[in-house]
Amino acid sequence: MQKNPTSLFVSFKATRAIPVRNAIRRDFMIQSTLDPGVRRIEYHPTTTLFDCLVRVDALVLDRDDGRFAVDFVDTRSAEDPDGEGVLQVGFDENCLGLMAIGDADVRREPLFTSAREVWRHGGINLHATDRAQVLETLESEGPVQLRALKGLTDTRRDLVQVIYALACEGSVALDLCAPLDDRAIVCAGFSAKSAHVRYGT
Repeated sequence: MQKNPTSLFVSFKATRAIPVRNAIRRDFMIQSTLDPGVRRIEYHPTTTLFDCLVRVDALVLDRDDGRFAVDFVDTRSAEDPDGEGVLQVGFDENCLGLMAIGDADVRREPLFTSAREVWRHGGINLHATDRAQVLETLESEGPVQLRALKGLTDTRRDLVQVIYALACEGSVALDLCAPLDDRAIVCAGFSAKSAHVRYGT
């Protein structure tokens, strides 16, 4: 679904609210937020190219394997049709390189459907005891399959909903490249102790 140009995406990994130009970029930001290998999402609206200020709406991902500027090859800015501005952002931000992302990359399954399903639960208010049970279990047991976690906890709300909501705030992480079923591995997220919880729109 095409998003209103004024819509903003907000994530615990984002350094600021990011304008949502199209559905592909929104889905990519959701997937990056839920990816435990991505530490931070930065937004750079403009850059200077040939002494001119150019709108690029560029994203930079700070990942476990380095910093990368994201080149949405199928949906580049009209002011930067060849991606030169994104390349300049990559240089300016000391990135290791560019990530060329096409529509098909974002829509690959099961990641595409799984990330959307998890993100739907971002607005759920969790009871403190549900949160504590899951996080304490993961702290003591380490990564576990969802079906094992069901036997180790007794949450008020459906455990799957609790896990998905916790994933949206970064308190737990899931492998979304594998199917979301009882065999899905759940592990503690890097922001499990964060007091600031924010969700996308």
